[in-house]
Amino acid sequence: MSAQQIFRNTLIVLFTVVTAYILFLSLHIIVILMVAIISASALRPFVLWLEKKLKLPYTISILVVYAIILLTIFGLFLIVLPPAISRLGGYIENEDRLASKIIEADHWVERNLEIILQTPADQNINLLDPDSIRTTVHNVVKSLNEQIPALAGEFGGLFGDAILVFVIGVYWLTSRDAAVNFTLQLFPLSRRALAREIITEIEQSLGAYMRGVALVVLFVGVTNFVLLTIFGVPNATTMAFIIGMTTALPIIGGYIGASVAVFIALLETPLAALLTLLSFVLVQQIENHYLTPRVMSNSVHISPILVIVALFIGFSVGGVVGALIAVPVAGTLMVLARYLVIEPMKDDATMQRVDGGVLLISQQQKAEASAPTNIKTTP
Repeated sequence: MSAQQIFRNTLIVLFTVVTAYILFLSLHIIVILMVAIISASALRPFVLWLEKKLKLPYTISILVVYAIILLTIFGLFLIVLPPAISRLGGYIENEDRLASKIIEADHWVERNLEIILQTPADQNINLLDPDSIRTTVHNVVKSLNEQIPALAGEFGGLFGDAILVFVIGVYWLTSRDAAVNFTLQLFPLSRRALAREIITEIEQSLGAYMRGVALVVLFVGVTNFVLLTIFGVPNATTMAFIIGMTTALPIIGGYIGASVAVFIALLETPLAALLTLLSFVLVQQIENHYLTPRVMSNSVHISPILVIVALFIGFSVGGVVGALIAVPVAGTLMVLARYLVIEPMKDDATMQRVDGGVLLISQQQKAEASAPTNIKTTP
């Protein structure tokens, strides 16, 4: 190897390391950019519909769609957050009341377990010690009080990231065609049709997944709200909002939200917690067996085990936001793998079978042509 080749290879390695380091430092911005592009891909069909049906300019259609989304989110938070914050603040200020609620719920569960299991009168079921409950509540409330400033800072950062997602999404929709055309120019002419097909399928897959997730979240939230209202559970809006929003995380999100909602309802009455759990289970049957499988099969085409792996990787890399975009990113990688690896391998295998068949026929024809012919002559 010459000195010039060594120098060139060294530069390539250094460039790769520096690029990887820059990407690592910019990971948060990259996640925000991906969230913005995925969200914009989901909203683009609505923008095109407004442009076509209502004859609105393309830029005005984008602003109308995003304005509707912003107003909807603001309205939901305005309805849900004030009562939840008020209730949480009341429990933090009066930790004895919170501990008493939990102890009361524990006694209710113990009594009902004794009735269900038909335990003798001299054998009582004891689940949790009241003193340990009070100690735990005191420690949790103390920890929350110490972390409130940090939580406020996290909320401010999350709000800033949300604004950035909306701004980048608007810019992406306005410059999407130019960006796609520029990307296609990086490929040779013979590959541009395939590159356009890959970009289109990725965009459609991302958009379909996000719209499907939004549909699942809306269905779960509204249905739980209706059932909880019928059951007479206090703060039905807050419970339904928590369960619905956490359902955006496939497979595991709904159970996390249900645990939080059941615990909040338990602070009201044990019966409210039981009814909240019942509502979640009923809605979860429809969501697990009908809605979510259709979303997965019609968009990203990923098996459940790969979804779980993608969720854990996304959560470890980017927290909750990383988990939300993990499945679309995995779907994008699946599309790239299919076009760049799987399909070419299938084509090669097909060509080998065809070439092998042609070669076999050719050899058979040569053998027949070279074989001696027995010509029978008549005297």
